[in-house]
Amino acid sequence: MERVEEARGGGVNSGECKPSKDFLRHIANRVIAEYASKLPSSTVEEIRRMLGEAEDRFKFTIYGGDPYRLIAFFDSEEWRNLVVYAKNTHSEELLKAILARLGEEYSSECSVVAERAAEEAERIEKNLVERASEELSPERIARRLKLMGYRVDVGEDGAISVDDGVIKVRIKVESGVLKYVLCREASAKTLDGVLAKMEKIREI
Repeated sequence: MERVEEARGGGVNSGECKPSKDFLRHIANRVIAEYASKLPSSTVEEIRRMLGEAEDRFKFTIYGGDPYRLIAFFDSEEWRNLVVYAKNTHSEELLKAILARLGEEYSSECSVVAERAAEEAERIEKNLVERASEELSPERIARRLKLMGYRVDVGEDGAISVDDGVIKVRIKVESGVLKYVLCREASAKTLDGVLAKMEKIREI
């Protein structure tokens, strides 16, 4: 327990933390490369830059540094700034993937860092769940629709009705999912015409 607390403060490596893979070069940069096509290049490069600057400051590289000091990085303002940046750019999944890979690679060679990486990943996941819940609240949805210029009505059951003069939508949040009914008033001369419209809607 004493060694773990020392690590959280960025203390000296006891000698038990000797991973064979470098965090930035063998873990973070490789995960970043895997996510490069899923995120804007500016976001990817900024995260890469922030991690590089963190390595310069905390010296957690295996090449002449001390990977044990990843603990100090996770306790730092630099890490908090990185998490906030990821939140603002919706790139938290990239950070989670980096932390997961770190945990896998360091689990046997530097368990205290692996455990801390898991804690940070849990915090990010908790924030994601809380944000998703907030974004799916009827009040938040109604407010966003109103800002977009739609006429909105929220029923007593929490259902949101939207009418833009052409299309009518009824939205309700159920078990963290948006359930919606979308309709458009139209006319047809035959039942076949109505059925054809129904088929097109089914294909959407």
